[in-house]
Amino acid sequence: MILERRFHLALVVSFLIAVTDSIDGWMARKWKLESRFGAIMDPLADKLLVGGGVVSLCLVGAMPFWLVAMALLRDGAILLAAVVLMRWKGVREFPPSRLGKANTFILMCTVAAVFLDFYPNVFFGMSACAIVLSGARYAYLGFRAAK
Repeated sequence: MILERRFHLALVVSFLIAVTDSIDGWMARKWKLESRFGAIMDPLADKLLVGGGVVSLCLVGAMPFWLVAMALLRDGAILLAAVVLMRWKGVREFPPSRLGKANTFILMCTVAAVFLDFYPNVFFGMSACAIVLSGARYAYLGFRAAK
């Protein structure tokens, strides 16, 4: 859809995915069905959804490469740090930070802003700030866990 520049349809599908993801998380918490698998897969699915959206938007020229590179490098660094901490320090818990959740939300809003052509440059700036701040927070947490 994005590669065909059918942005309004992509927005509807993205919204439905976000709603079902929220309902799934709410149900898991409400009925105490949270699992280690879900704790790993839910944020990973969010990253794939947002990552796929920003890469696709970049490919059609609707999102700047520099922003997509920042987002992907941040997530790649977090993944690499998690693997290192698991392998050499035995760390098994990687709870999401509030800044990390805010970053994902802001990136989702940025994708929606591009779909709607609603001040996308403002959202590009907000996303860049969120990526830097959440990346710095995860770096701090990672260094603290490595001690």
